[in-house]
Amino acid sequence: MNMGLHGEISGGNFESIAMKVNQILSLVLLMLFLTASLAGAKSPNRYDLAYAWDGDVKRVIEYREKLVALLGPAVDKQLKLVGRDQGYGVVATLNGTQEQARAAAEKYNVKLRRAGLKLAQPISNNAYFSLFNVSFAKGANLEALTKTYAHIKGSFSRPIADKLSIETIDFKNFMIVYRCWESKSAAARIASQQVALLKGKNIAIAVIPAVDRPVVAGKSGSNLNPTAAAPHQVLSRAQESGLLQDVPKQGKEPPLVSGSAATSHWMDSFLEQQKKKSWMQQNVRTAWVAYDLTNETYLVNVNSQRPFQAASMIKPFVALAFFQLVDQGKLSYTPQSRQMMEAMIQHSSNEATNWFIRKVGGPAQCDAILKKQYGHLFKQLKIREYIPPGGRTYKNSAQPADYIQFLRALWHYQLPYSKEMLRVMALPGRDRILNGTELPQGTLVYNKTGTTGLLCGDMGILVPITKDGRKVPYAIVGVVERSSQPADYKQWMFASGGAIRDFSSSVYEEMKRKHNLL
Repeated sequence: MNMGLHGEISGGNFESIAMKVNQILSLVLLMLFLTASLAGAKSPNRYDLAYAWDGDVKRVIEYREKLVALLGPAVDKQLKLVGRDQGYGVVATLNGTQEQARAAAEKYNVKLRRAGLKLAQPISNNAYFSLFNVSFAKGANLEALTKTYAHIKGSFSRPIADKLSIETIDFKNFMIVYRCWESKSAAARIASQQVALLKGKNIAIAVIPAVDRPVVAGKSGSNLNPTAAAPHQVLSRAQESGLLQDVPKQGKEPPLVSGSAATSHWMDSFLEQQKKKSWMQQNVRTAWVAYDLTNETYLVNVNSQRPFQAASMIKPFVALAFFQLVDQGKLSYTPQSRQMMEAMIQHSSNEATNWFIRKVGGPAQCDAILKKQYGHLFKQLKIREYIPPGGRTYKNSAQPADYIQFLRALWHYQLPYSKEMLRVMALPGRDRILNGTELPQGTLVYNKTGTTGLLCGDMGILVPITKDGRKVPYAIVGVVERSSQPADYKQWMFASGGAIRDFSSSVYEEMKRKHNLL
């Protein structure tokens, strides 16, 4: 009886448990189904901004530089080079909704439209892939890296070797890179192939994000600075003092340094034409200097070691003193200082210049910093005063060779914050070496003018393009200085500015002959 009763009770329990188990299983299956459905469903896309697409990575890189110059350093951190089936592009990483991306595009397109550049468009961030290169070695010892670079090149075939370069990480460190501009998986396959080619040579190979850095050795179609010095021409700061070896020591009149008889002829013609002008015969001294950054030679050198008033051409040196302290951790480059830097260089603000001079400790301290760190480069540079009211600054001075040394070191990223200084010097503003000259449209210019009641000058880097698309940079300095105020200041300034433009046009014609420019 007890057994039967027990059996009936157990059977009922089993039936109840079975029903509950079935319910649980059904619930579990439903949850699994819903989970699978959710997993299979696409999550809402996130969007970035696309600025340009092109099959040539070189043109995309150049376009990115235009965007940075126009939109500022804050955008520089967002912009990256990417790839997709149609080629390469510039994308600003927003990771926002489509509406947020559209709002950002509208904001930037106001400036882009005004500048005549392509407009930004929202793009799904799964519609492109990041780009990668292959690295071999890095460090501060450029001489050792150059030997490794040559060793690696000798192990590769010509097509591969041509994509090798030594890049500048910052003004102290360098890296050997194979610039393939591929997806991460493709770059990894290339790296594995190169490991096989370098087997037994104890060279570490890694896949790294592709970033366009300044190149000091090697050639690359994507190189923003393709004409930097070859490895044996890249000098340490201790060696830099010998850079002007083709210029006589201070105290002697520098000769006209020319690359050929033709060069002498064109410069002689220019000087003869200027001497015939009446305004040039009235208490006027001049300097005309041009330096080929491709061949590391002077094109012309007239009065490069005579000191002249610096006027506003002193301002890039003030920027260098400031950035030297930022690099040492003694000052910070804040959004305010970026704004003041643009005001000082682009708009030649005297107030901003004095703000920076005060930041570094005054004129004497500014001068001392530059002499301590760069005295081997700048032989006659003197910073003696704040910019007085009205811009009547006559005590600060430099020799044209100091400008050439500064521009050369800047172009080769041998100064702290070189990229930022180049960016600011490239912002649209006044110049006397490109606008109004015979140089073609599309020529890049990085410059700073100088103007007082007694001086008219300009110093900068011009980057024209060859017929096969290479960039050929050169530095140029033109200075016209009077010992007394002219009777007609506006006419004198117009004439002296015109002389500098004529000089720039003449230098371009010589560079065109030497380098097959457009």
